[in-house]
Amino acid sequence: MAPAASARADGLGDIVKAVCLSAFENEMSQAGKIPPAGMASYACNCVEQRIRTGSGLESARARCREATVQRFPI
Repeated sequence: MAPAASARADGLGDIVKAVCLSAFENEMSQAGKIPPAGMASYACNCVEQRIRTGSGLESARARCREATVQRFPI
């Protein structure tokens, strides 16, 4: 990947993670749950990776939610 493309991809990844973390924290707060350590990072890294590989946001979110719940049952 060219340096400019890499920088754009990294910037996109940062934005996706920031939005994901905010949504994750909001959802946990509304549910009155305290997530285990590492759960938010796992979920948001999953979403970022799926989007980078071409998944749409809703698809990435749904699949990562399933994977996260299996790994971190709360």
